[in-house]
Amino acid sequence: MLSIQDFDIKGKTVFLRCDINSPIDPDSLKILDHSRLLEVAETIDALKDSKLIVASHQGRLGKSDYVSMEQHAPALSKLLNRKIDFVPDVFGPTAINTIKNLKTGDILLLDNLRFTAEENAEMLPKDAIKSHLVSKLAEHIDYCVLDAFSTSHRSHPSIVGFAELRPACAGKIVEREVNALKGIVEDSNIKFTAILGGAKIPDRLKSIQKLIEAGRIEKVLLGGLIGNVFLAATEKVPLEATSIYDKKLINTAKSLLEKYPEKFMLADDVAVEVDGKRTEKSLSELDSSDRIFDIGQKTINKYSQQIDNAENIFITGPLGMFENSEFRLGTTEILTKLSNTNARTITSGGHLSAVLSQLDLKDKIYHVSTAGGALIRYLTGEELPLLNALKKSANKHIK
Repeated sequence: MLSIQDFDIKGKTVFLRCDINSPIDPDSLKILDHSRLLEVAETIDALKDSKLIVASHQGRLGKSDYVSMEQHAPALSKLLNRKIDFVPDVFGPTAINTIKNLKTGDILLLDNLRFTAEENAEMLPKDAIKSHLVSKLAEHIDYCVLDAFSTSHRSHPSIVGFAELRPACAGKIVEREVNALKGIVEDSNIKFTAILGGAKIPDRLKSIQKLIEAGRIEKVLLGGLIGNVFLAATEKVPLEATSIYDKKLINTAKSLLEKYPEKFMLADDVAVEVDGKRTEKSLSELDSSDRIFDIGQKTINKYSQQIDNAENIFITGPLGMFENSEFRLGTTEILTKLSNTNARTITSGGHLSAVLSQLDLKDKIYHVSTAGGALIRYLTGEELPLLNALKKSANKHIK
């Protein structure tokens, strides 16, 4: 895997595939958190002597965060204190003509890559090079820099295609992630206490199974909506309180509990809303009118004791509805506890990264990653398409 310094990029046209996919307010459609924009700044700065094309996706088709990259340009410009132009196009005539007219030091941000149908599909590299996105842009670029570690598990054209046709290297984010995690990935004896929250339930269920089957897990501590799925699976709480009605998800959780009962720790108490305020209840006190929004203090204490006994910790996703100040306690207390432990802690995902920034705790965590699913797959030893593309390109283009 090559680095930016391995290439003479001065005056060359460079395609940077990064991931500045950011949380978007569903009402105002404005960027809520700039963590990923700030994170890629080091890579962009390292490419300052090139003619730079910056490309990323934003959101998913059909979701409220599936918006244009137009507002990302001024946000990046402010963070970098450099002029960044935006083109409302990806590979059409407007984008191509703008790329042809770039001068050394210019930075151009393309529109949302997923506005092109091809970028919403995964494909083999041999097919990716035939896509309009790759075939039309590649002839106008000299080098490709891949820095979208959080999307490295997706075999999208922009991730695996350009590296087939042009010399490619890793950006600063990818380098940092690989350097921090390589030793852990290669040492199969390292096991984690995994703290899993968030709302991506199918993804979390797959992650739990992958991590356990890979022999990476000592304990799984659960919160958030994924925690509610497992509470529903125990049949000890009213289904209405969990807000989980998908029987397939519940049955999957039940199967995991039955197969690996010693691996799981669930909440003993939870926080619900009563007259707009946080009220904590034991599981036996819940009724069908309650809705679980966070783990309770007894559970926080129980999880904290487990953290004290852990050597390696992996956490992804908030443990409650942290957007509401009444239900941030579980997430903030556990993150604060992690910042004071001697355990090697890895946090995963943009939401936790944002909370750590708000709490000013980032410097106290061993490794803070904005990657979610990609990081989990990497920890299980699964090959990532982006890293494979970088290795293949190094072998192919550098003699």
